[in-house]
Amino acid sequence: MLMDKMRQGAQSTAAKIIFVVIMISFALAGVGTYAVRKPNTDPAEVNGVTIDSFKFDTAYRSQKQNMQRQAGEHYSELLAADPQFLAKLRMQVLNGMIDNVILDQRASRTGFHISDEVIQKIIVDEIDAFKVDGKFSNERYLNVITRAGYASAAQFAAEQKLQMVDQLYQEPFSAAQFVLPYETRQAAALFRQKRTADVYSLDPAALTGGIAADPAEIRAYYEEHKNSYVQPDQVRLDYVLLNRQELEKSQTVTDDEIKAYYQENSAKFTEPAKFHAEHIYVNMGKDEAAKKAQLDKITEAEKAIISGTPFEEAATRFSEDVLTAKKGGDLDWQRFGVLGDEFDDAVRKLSPDNRISGIVKTKYGYHIIKFMGVQADKLKPIADVTPEIRDILARKKVENAYAKAYDTLVNLANEFPDDLESIAGELKLEVRHSAFFDEGTTVAPFDSRQVKSLAFSQSFRDDAMNSEAVRIDDNNAMVFRVAEFKPQYVRPFEEVKDRAEADFRLVKAGSTASAKMAELLKLVQSNADTAAFTAANSVTLTSDRTVDRISAEFDPAVIGRIFSLPRSGSGIMADTVSGMDGRHYLVVLKSVTDADVSALTADQTGMIDSQLKQMGSVRDHHLMRQQLRSDSDVEINTFALKQYESMDSSDMN
Repeated sequence: MLMDKMRQGAQSTAAKIIFVVIMISFALAGVGTYAVRKPNTDPAEVNGVTIDSFKFDTAYRSQKQNMQRQAGEHYSELLAADPQFLAKLRMQVLNGMIDNVILDQRASRTGFHISDEVIQKIIVDEIDAFKVDGKFSNERYLNVITRAGYASAAQFAAEQKLQMVDQLYQEPFSAAQFVLPYETRQAAALFRQKRTADVYSLDPAALTGGIAADPAEIRAYYEEHKNSYVQPDQVRLDYVLLNRQELEKSQTVTDDEIKAYYQENSAKFTEPAKFHAEHIYVNMGKDEAAKKAQLDKITEAEKAIISGTPFEEAATRFSEDVLTAKKGGDLDWQRFGVLGDEFDDAVRKLSPDNRISGIVKTKYGYHIIKFMGVQADKLKPIADVTPEIRDILARKKVENAYAKAYDTLVNLANEFPDDLESIAGELKLEVRHSAFFDEGTTVAPFDSRQVKSLAFSQSFRDDAMNSEAVRIDDNNAMVFRVAEFKPQYVRPFEEVKDRAEADFRLVKAGSTASAKMAELLKLVQSNADTAAFTAANSVTLTSDRTVDRISAEFDPAVIGRIFSLPRSGSGIMADTVSGMDGRHYLVVLKSVTDADVSALTADQTGMIDSQLKQMGSVRDHHLMRQQLRSDSDVEINTFALKQYESMDSSDMN
């Protein structure tokens, strides 16, 4: 009966309306599912091949972290100086990935193929940085590439393959380069040219005292430059540190151990037999006539000695060993084996009763030898070598203790993945606690790239577990966990008020300095006296200074501007330039001295030719890559890149 009522109800008008509404709802839901698609976040497509967002994100974050590590506390200053810094960095990373994809595609089309086995052989056999005692060490390999910023061994191997492909493309350009003689002379003349200039300098810091600093202006400056006052992510670690020097304190060497080592290694402490002799020497001669003449000469020396001429006088007169001839032929004390077997055998046949040999022929020439004395092998007294033995044994003990302790640390880290206290207890060490530090730290052992890579990894922090044993260097290893994390934030105004005021004054002073140097330039160009202006405005003048292109006397920007000024023209050749050191400069070109390149040596010419060929090779290779890029269908997803702007902005807040 119930089923009959349901069938009757289903035929009613109301039921049919409800059914239609439900069907429409399902239909629209389905359309909505297809209409609202997930946005494409892949940043680029190259000839139909996608550079996916995951790979780009990994590469961009890695490069960004490398920049943060390298710049340290100055990273925020980079962002403040150039608001587009991160956008440029993103495009730099993306363009590099695009070029690599294009290069890889071109290599596939032209039949270039480098197998994984070849890359593996290069890594294992040819890169010394991965070797310990001349043999490949996988642990060393992983440590080195991790410190270099690679996320995995696969990433490193892929990059090596791309570099090899790029090198294969570059080799034809290198082989095709040639340089004409006039180009060599022209390049040499330009490179060796010297210029004499006056250099005016103004340090904005000297002007800050005269800059008005209204509190409202300082606050406004802070609000406009908040990126300059970012405190980067910070962590505080709990850790167990294994330190080789600490182990030295617990290692002792006993007198019995020293005595046993002395007895077992007596050869190490034995002075080998040596002799004291004088000699007369003449060389062998190259042809038969010369050999006969030299033999006659040494024979004449022998006859002179037999007839009563003192050996020392005969040596001074006949010997061709210039250094010893001045000393009567004295060789001083020599170890057996140094002067050759023939010489040693002749000395051994001599004695105090038979002091002078006959003519001795060796591979070096002819000798007459005078015996002066001999000293047999001599074992040094144990007292004389005890400090040396103690050091040897102490180093061995520390080495063995450290190796054993490191192996134990590795095992304990696996056994107690969430318990630092037990690890410390087993090794009789203490759990240490670091202060907060950021990725720019230079304080050991937290400056280790591997430590920072883990400590600032969100996944590692989320796991809330200990690290594995991390080898910091040859003397330190540690296991650690993140005790506390502070995300990056903009430091409040009150905290950085003094610094913001100093920055504000310096920026204003920089603008003032720039204006003053522009005013000074007008004075110089009008040939007016500048003495009063320089004295009143803290400007220093270095007059008539002659420099070359590699001179370190001035800021590199100053040297560059001196050599970029035209050597002649209407009026005085002068211009302003901002130095890399923060100072403002005005350079006035006084004279140009061309280099004399008429007497270039073959080595100098060859070096210049090599440099020009290298420059030409790099230029042509760059043009080739530009052409490959223009021949490719590259689509950059600006929407995807825009997402990073918002992410970077949120990171800063």
